[in-house]
Amino acid sequence: MATRAESPPAQTLPVDAPHVAVAWACGLASVVVYGLTPTVAALSYDTGLTPTVLVALRSLCGAILILAFAGATGRIRRVPVRAALGLMLVCGPLFGLQVICYFAAVQSTGAQVSVVVVHVYPVFVLFFVWLTTRQRQNPAVIVLCLVMIGGIGLVGGSGGAAVTPAGVGLAVTSAVGYALYLVLGERWVRHVGAVLSSGLVTVGAAATAGLVAAGLVAAVTAQPASFTAAGWVSVIAQGAFMIPIGVGCAFYAVRRLGSVSLSLLGLLEPVVGVLAARVVLGERLQPVQWAGMLVILAVCAILPRVSAARKVPVGTDVAAD
Repeated sequence: MATRAESPPAQTLPVDAPHVAVAWACGLASVVVYGLTPTVAALSYDTGLTPTVLVALRSLCGAILILAFAGATGRIRRVPVRAALGLMLVCGPLFGLQVICYFAAVQSTGAQVSVVVVHVYPVFVLFFVWLTTRQRQNPAVIVLCLVMIGGIGLVGGSGGAAVTPAGVGLAVTSAVGYALYLVLGERWVRHVGAVLSSGLVTVGAAATAGLVAAGLVAAVTAQPASFTAAGWVSVIAQGAFMIPIGVGCAFYAVRRLGSVSLSLLGLLEPVVGVLAARVVLGERLQPVQWAGMLVILAVCAILPRVSAARKVPVGTDVAAD
């Protein structure tokens, strides 16, 4: 359990360089997993899974494994109740609902278009950070955000999948939800730790998606979902690997770097997503998309240099990982 330092609260300490390097590596790992997610989801629909059932089952599997790991390594202990409840009852439902919207967008308009459109979320992150803290952003960060979003526009400008208004709307809704989830989670994960935070969020996401799935069954289909054995393989693979890496590494990175830096690094996800859609789903890449990916890669390479080192107030509790 973290202890409160007795130094004056006005004093700050910079995050150690090794921790910053690990945070960027974790952020990159999370980006790769999230970039692969729409393609994996698209493949899952061929097994009979629906977006809500897929989110509910993969989240339940992930929550069980993460909490088991947290218990085995002594990470489940007395934590601030408000932070734990905030992660499970606020961030969890937000995460679950935004993933449902994202997966529904993939089903509606294709993996390539969805992974591009959803990455307007850094704009919402900047807005929510300003709205909640009135924190002024580094002008260089804002410029990077605009340049990278321009690169995303090039990536999605010649996508092979058909664009539908419903799919675009669902992707934008997912972007808003993910941005709010990042900004709110940043304040609570510092007091709980990345591993336990991931478990609490996935519990909330699983419960929320399960309620939505049950509601849809009762109101629309009146029949329980049925899917093949391959669907279970997809669910277990996503719950056992993609959720722990995607959510856990993202929480570690946001704890060390902040939600703005992580959201900008996350703009690399469309590169992974577009390439995966091309290789696995056969969606065709146009030259303008390659140009856009080069823009994103170039800006991501200089992002760590222009982002200010995250400061940790000495007078606050920070839970160990």
